[in-house]
This record gives sequence, C-alpha cells and structure tokens, in this order.
Amino acid sequence: MNRFLLKQSLILPLGAMLVPMLMGFTISGYSSLSQQLSELELLHHPAAQATRIAAIVCGASIILFSLALMQRGLRQYLFTSFSALIFGASMVSNGIFVMGSPLHGLYGIGFFVVLVPAFFAAEFTPTAHSTTVRTISMAIAVYNLLYIWLMITRLDPMGFHGLTQRISIFFWFGWYSFASYALLHSTNAASATEPGTAHSLSTQPRLS
Repeated sequence: MNRFLLKQSLILPLGAMLVPMLMGFTISGYSSLSQQLSELELLHHPAAQATRIAAIVCGASIILFSLALMQRGLRQYLFTSFSALIFGASMVSNGIFVMGSPLHGLYGIGFFVVLVPAFFAAEFTPTAHSTTVRTISMAIAVYNLLYIWLMITRLDPMGFHGLTQRISIFFWFGWYSFASYALLHSTNAASATEPGTAHSLSTQPRLS
C-alpha cells in the first residue's frame, strides 16, 4: 500500500498540472505568458473544468503522499507529512473554489509549499544518497520561498506572471516525483540489506 501511494505521486502532482498548462496554449485570447492557471477557471471553455479537476487531482495526490509518509513513520516524517497534507488540501480547494474566493487556496495556506521540501530535508532517512536528496530539497524550498516573496511584493515581472508560475510549477510539483523516487529507492536499499539477505545471496550457486 505504501509503495502504491508513493508510485502515484511519482506522476500525478506534476502530470495533473501539465494538462491545463498545455491547454492554455490552445485558447484564443488567453496568454500563457502573462496569465496564471487559475484564470483559466474563469473562462467559458472546457479548460475551466479541466483546470479545476487538475487542481483537485493534484491536491489529492499530495494528500496520498502525506499518508505514505505517515505509514512509513509518523514520528519520523511528522512535519513533512503535516505540511504536505495542508498544501494538498489547499490545492484541492483551488479546484473547488474559483479565483477571487478567499477559499481558493484556503486563505493563502498554500504557502506551506515552502515547508514541505524543507522539512523533508530534515527528516529524510539517511541513505547513500541522502546528502544529494537533502541538498536538492533545500534548494527547491529556497526557490519556492523566493517565488512567493516575488508575488507578495509584486516584484514578479509584470506581463510575465504566467511564465514565472509555470516555471515554478515544475519545482513545486516535480519535487514530489523526486521525493517519491528517493523514498522508493531508500526502501529498495533497505530491503537489500535486511538481515539474512546477504547470507541468502552468498549461498546462491556460482556460475563459474
């Protein structure tokens, strides 16, 4: 069950958000360069419903990722799983409530996107590649914070809001693919070093 929850988050968070991103390029009068994805929800176009569904699917996938961490050890991944749960819920609300409603993003609680990779870097189980995983996670956390700061201060370049958001989407949601892969890899590595594994391998008949 745990592996299934992680495998779905290899694809769904980023994959779901790519759908409205690609649809935006096909809509006349809509600019993927200057307009954000949430603005698609306000159009009288099939892309409006597709965008809302994509946000819900993405959020639900992140919530399942949170549950996977809880299954692996709530105490170990307490802060990562809690922050991922909150961010996932905010993404679901992005699909249920359209842009302009304070419930779109649950009053800005989606800012927890910054904390998820940061907490993961602190809580990730040491493995042979743990330093790389932690460094990348911390770098993405810094990028996420920088992007949010640019939005809040309105320093996000005028006329390029859509472009900067789309670039950030690859970091925001692509990280879940990266983290899920790291967790699955650590599980495989742990299984290979379980007591008795080395013995069973050493007793295999030689070919030469």
